[in-house]
Amino acid sequence: MEQWLKDDERLDYLLAEDLQIIQSPSVFSFSLDAVLLARFVQVPKNKGHIIDLCSGNGVIPLFLSARTNAKITGVELQPRLHDMATRSIAYNNLAQQIDMQLGDVKDAPGKLGIEKYDVVTCNPPYFLAHELSEKKYK
Repeated sequence: MEQWLKDDERLDYLLAEDLQIIQSPSVFSFSLDAVLLARFVQVPKNKGHIIDLCSGNGVIPLFLSARTNAKITGVELQPRLHDMATRSIAYNNLAQQIDMQLGDVKDAPGKLGIEKYDVVTCNPPYFLAHELSEKKYK
C-alpha cells in the first residue's frame, strides 16, 4: 500500500462500492455532495461515455464505475489532485474504464471533442476565488 501513497496521503474506503481512494488533508477531500451526485445521476448501464468535469481526486468517476460499465473520463486542473486520482484508479484496477485528463475544462471541447458524451457531471468548487487561493497556498 505504501508504494501508492506520497507525503501526507492516506487510503480511504468507499465502503458501499468496495473501492479505495487516495486523499490528503492538505488538499481537497471529497464530501457528501460528491456522494450524492454520483448516486443520483442517471448513467447508462452497459455502454456509453461519461465525462466528469472538475474531478478532483477522482471520487465521482470511482463511484460511477460501480454503477456502470460505460467509459468514464475525468478532467482535473490541479496536477496533484490529477495524480492522486490516477493512482486511485490504478490501485482499484479501473484504468480500462476510467481515464483522467489533466487540464482546464475551458479546453475540454477542443481536446476531448463535443457531442460524444452521454452524461456530463460536474461538482465544481463552491467557495469564492480568494478562499480557493488561500486554501491552495497555505
